This record gives sequence, structure tokens and C-alpha cells, in this order.
Amino acid sequence: MRGVAALMVVCGHAINARPDMVGPNLSEGALTILASGVDIFFVISGFIIATTVSAQGDPLNFVVRRAIRIYPVYWLVLLAAFVSSSWIALEPGEPPALDFGLVFAWIYPNWYIRPAWSLAFELHFYAAVAVILAIAPNRLFELLFVGLGLVIVALAFRLQLGIYSHALVLEFGAGVSIAYLLTNGRLRFSSGMLAISAGLFVAGWYWIFVHGTTDAQFARVPTYGLGAGLLIYAVVSAEVEGRSFPPALQWLGKISYSLYIVHCLLVKWIANFDGLWQLSTVGTIIASILLSIGLAAALHIVIEAPILDWGRKLSLMRRNRTTPDVPRPEGTVLVQHEPNEPIPRRF
Repeated sequence: MRGVAALMVVCGHAINARPDMVGPNLSEGALTILASGVDIFFVISGFIIATTVSAQGDPLNFVVRRAIRIYPVYWLVLLAAFVSSSWIALEPGEPPALDFGLVFAWIYPNWYIRPAWSLAFELHFYAAVAVILAIAPNRLFELLFVGLGLVIVALAFRLQLGIYSHALVLEFGAGVSIAYLLTNGRLRFSSGMLAISAGLFVAGWYWIFVHGTTDAQFARVPTYGLGAGLLIYAVVSAEVEGRSFPPALQWLGKISYSLYIVHCLLVKWIANFDGLWQLSTVGTIIASILLSIGLAAALHIVIEAPILDWGRKLSLMRRNRTTPDVPRPEGTVLVQHEPNEPIPRRF
């Protein structure tokens, strides 16, 4: 599903790259619905973090693993965007200085890497989880739900708490709720949820693009956000009940982060070649998508996968050093799972 979500965003930016060649209505309409891939990302993040981190209980390990996951690819693409910004207009206005907020993706919007605005939300969610792990690792779900309740209070009373008072934070809560249901064995697959999910995505597109709401970010939550929550619920419950997914989608999921981070810069570069668009608009859009996938695959193989593998080994070494030796009966077999791998469960 991460692969599907990333591909949605890639297609939206590829179509929206040259509104003058595609047409403003088609360009903006396609981006409006395909940008909902970010809402799917947020729900997935809430689900993945809540299902995997509760078994670790180590805030330092969690922070290091998340940093290794995010920053190497992000910094490489940020450097490429910074260098190319001298001759390509990545966004309107003058290029800003590379301050702390941009270097560590802590603020939004992100002038250099347009899709990276969502990383600010991810990182703030990770920070909240790290604090909970530091003070009460055995109360992860309870404190996350309390935190989400505070977000609702902040929204209701218009309290200014930065990202923590933004409506999109509630989408992480949808993922956490699915993780809670999974942990307690309460997931049941229903095909009707997929139909409702599709209807909510269409409703979000109509509300934001056709109707033209004045607060598009808020409108995303009860439409795209809830639709993404039902979609991920259906997918997880289907997997729990024994269904599997095609290897191509699994591979796309593996490269999804690199694809999400690198594609917009590549699309911006291609958008500057007028001849390609005049030769074939549809062909240039398809080429932009395929080249983005190819570049993301290369980044994953050369940079992302080796660094993630190193991070797993580092985490395992740290856990082995900090885990006390406990006497075991003779003949006991010890099975150790990777820190970020969900332990298989049977319901």
C-alpha cells in the first residue's frame, strides 16, 4: 500500500507538471485526488509505528532507526535540488536558505522537495512516540490516544500548537486505532469497507476540487483520511485472514520512500524540456513516471537498502548488549525477530 500511495503522488505530480500542455482543470483535478496518497501514507505510518515499536521500548533505538530511514535519501535529493535551483525554478519565489528546519525536514512547506512537507508531520509523530517510549513504554496506545484527544481539543478551541494542532495529525490516529484492533484480535475483513472507502475518496475530490472548499487540508481528514483508514483496515484484515499481494506491489512498496522523495525533482527537471511535451504530452507524462520509478529503484539498491541493513545490524547489536543474560532450561531454542519486523500473530 505504501507503493500504491507513492505511485499515486508521482502520477499526480507528473500530470500537474505542465498545466499549459495538459489543461488546468485536468491537471489540478488529477493532482487533487491523487494527492490523497499522502493521507494513505499517514494512516500506514500510524499503523506501522504502533505495531512495531511497542515491542522495542527503547527510545534511542527508535530515533536512530527512524533517522537512518529518512535522512540519507532525503539529504541526497535535497543537495541535488539545492544545486539545481540555480537554473530551475522548483517553486515560486527565491530559493530559501538551507536552515535547520529544511535540512532536517522539520518544517513545511518544503521549497526544495515539494512532497517532503509530509515528512514534517511524520517527524513530529515520531517525536511524540519517542517521548512516550522514554516515559511509559508499556502505555504506548493509551498515551497515543490521549495525545490524539489533545489534538481534537486544540482543533476545537483553535489552540496554536504548530503541527500538533493540525487536523492531518488525526490520520496517524486512524493507523494507531487499526494497530490497536490488530493487537487485540478484533480485525474482520469486509469488502463493504472498500466500497465506502472509494466513496469517501470521491467525496473528498468533489468537496475540495469541484465544490472548492476554503480549507482543503481540513476537508481531507473526514474524506481522504477516513477513506484511507478504512482502506488500510481492509488490507490488514485481509492479510490477517491469509490473503497475499502480488510481488510487483511488494517491490514497489520497498522502493516507495525513495520514489516519494526523488520523483518531484525529476519531474521538475523534465518539465523544463519544452520539446518533449510538444512532441507527446502523454508520452512525456508516462516517461516521467517510469523514469521516477527507475531512479527510485537505483537509489534504493545503492543507498537505501544498504543503510537500512546496517541500521538493522546496529540495532540488533545494541539490543544484544543491553539485554541481560537470563538462565534458560537446557534445550531451549531462542528465536529473535528484527526490531522493526512485526512478530507473526495467529488469531
